[in-house]
Amino acid sequence: MFISVVMAVYNGEKYIEEAVQSILHQTYPQFELIIINDGSMDRTREILDTIEDDRVKIIHAETNQGAAASLNLGISHAAGDWIAIHDADDISEPTRLEEQVNYLRSHPESIGVGSLILGRIGDETVSNNSEVEYYNQILEKDQIYKNRLFMCYLCHGSVMFSKKAFYAAGRYNPKYKISYDYDLWLRMFEISPIQKIPKVLYHYRLREDSLGKQNTANTISELMTISSLHIYKKLIRKKRRQPILTVVGSKKGCLFFKTHVGKKYKKLNYVYVRTIKDSRKIRLLNKRGKIHAAVVLNNRLSNALTHRLLRRGPRWRRKVFKIWNYQF
Repeated sequence: MFISVVMAVYNGEKYIEEAVQSILHQTYPQFELIIINDGSMDRTREILDTIEDDRVKIIHAETNQGAAASLNLGISHAAGDWIAIHDADDISEPTRLEEQVNYLRSHPESIGVGSLILGRIGDETVSNNSEVEYYNQILEKDQIYKNRLFMCYLCHGSVMFSKKAFYAAGRYNPKYKISYDYDLWLRMFEISPIQKIPKVLYHYRLREDSLGKQNTANTISELMTISSLHIYKKLIRKKRRQPILTVVGSKKGCLFFKTHVGKKYKKLNYVYVRTIKDSRKIRLLNKRGKIHAAVVLNNRLSNALTHRLLRRGPRWRRKVFKIWNYQF
């Protein structure tokens, strides 16, 4: 089984050499490393050009296109049928590729596999961290699919996936600059959920200057857009007409959705949740035929409302979707 490790880098001079070396020292021999230098303006190009290893292919882009476009480019040059993603500031354990290949060989129905992670700050490893603990949850296949709209289950750089499934799912969407991985996972999970090896095989760099942490509003907006569009498109395929989404949440959350996401839809209702009794508003809209899907924004009150609606039976379980949005 030949593996193509694909890495996109932008201004990564601080950690790129360490990341590359962690791949070149893998115990599994059958791989190539494809690095896309996404228009870096620091010493990244100079560092990459010093690499003398036949297993490494380097593509220098003259302008910055974003990680999603760069990864699509790298995968288009991949010789392997399996793609291992690796972020340019992270580190893979020496046995990562070997253990993931062994897992895939023993689970031929799988389209991919991730792993547990350690956080990394400078040269120190970190395990007692909320972000690390979040990525280290282990779920069964049915739970992965059930919770897909409410959590990003996989640490992006830890995943190895089928190139065939990647293209079947539609590749990375370059319009997303932060949560492009989450968007891809949602589409790949429609083929099959991706599980994890319950062992640390990847070190994830914890950085306060990451794109996702620099602008929380943009991150939340992308997450809301990705999950709600996923629901919307699935309903279109099912109903073969334009569905009506009803956004349920706090006034603050609904206004945020309306401002940052709502323009993408022609038909939207909003229900502001002030008390648990507001579930009656949703039931009334449903009786009038104005709800094809209730998109619930996560907070304590709307979570309780969701639970009350789901207890009403299978029809509501097909209509109520709680999405990931940082407690709005």
